[in-house]
Amino acid sequence: MGVAILPFLNVGGMKLFHTESSDWSAKSSPRTKSVATSIMTVYVLLTLLCFIAYWMTGMTAFEAVNHALTTLSTGGYSTSDGSMNHFSHAAHWVAVVFMFAGGLPFLIFIQAMRRKTLRDLLGDAQIRGFTKLVVFTSALVAIWLVTKQGYEIDDAVRVSLFNIISVVTSTGFGLDDFTAWGPFTSVVFAFMMIVGGCSGSTAGGAKIFRFQVAFALLRKHINQLVHPSGVFVQRYNRRPVNEEIVRSVVAFAITYFITILVIAMILAATGLDGITSMSASMTAVANVGPGLGPIIGPTGNFAELSDTAKWVLSLGMLMGRLEILTVLVLLFPAFWRD
Repeated sequence: MGVAILPFLNVGGMKLFHTESSDWSAKSSPRTKSVATSIMTVYVLLTLLCFIAYWMTGMTAFEAVNHALTTLSTGGYSTSDGSMNHFSHAAHWVAVVFMFAGGLPFLIFIQAMRRKTLRDLLGDAQIRGFTKLVVFTSALVAIWLVTKQGYEIDDAVRVSLFNIISVVTSTGFGLDDFTAWGPFTSVVFAFMMIVGGCSGSTAGGAKIFRFQVAFALLRKHINQLVHPSGVFVQRYNRRPVNEEIVRSVVAFAITYFITILVIAMILAATGLDGITSMSASMTAVANVGPGLGPIIGPTGNFAELSDTAKWVLSLGMLMGRLEILTVLVLLFPAFWRD
């Protein structure tokens, strides 16, 4: 959409794509049609593999095709009120693999298919950072479940990995109530809601590459303080990071957190408690699904919220899905002038 449609609205599609993506190289294909066809091919192939895997775990064909569609899209809807609790442990592991795949950049899959090598997948800084974050937080939660909640090791690994990936990719599948595990895990999951998946994926959230660019900027600033006369080049994925990218990351971070705070304050004004208001705002803007607390937690829903709260959260979900800055552009009169 950014490449094909926005130029007709006098917005630089590729420029906007580059400032809101971790991929700043040239387009992977010279023609928009080729890019769209390649992405569709990868998406359909992964969905088909997911369907077959679900089917082999004991799901019916109807259940398998529905869950395959909602897993790759990181949508999180299920054919059962119990969500993924209704299905086997094998189905949980299938969901883990393909939710994780849905959180990766699809352009990287295209490059890997064309070059017939996994070097692009293994060498991308965003994918490495995303993988390390998932493994580290899942290990923390698994240790907590074993030591504090009495889980068996295999169940702890499965449940923690499933829930971490479900939240960080904004899929929102339900498997156990992670808000009942104590305040430590609630904080971990709140953080993962904000982070989100990789840019160029179906996942929501702030995207992992923005955090990586921010940490690279922090490291450069600290080095500059220690060595005032030194010259340090900020790099990401072995490429220099220009000032335009840094400005876009800073602008997005500021507007992202201001949007969350404003929505949370409006929700609190409707009578919701602080935890529900804040987590509802975070999960809406990050497009995750479940929030924290007894009302909108993994085993709850948003039905009890007022109409005002639902309208506000609907706007928050739309802004979060469109990366906020894209929506704000529409509010400037200069955009509508010929």
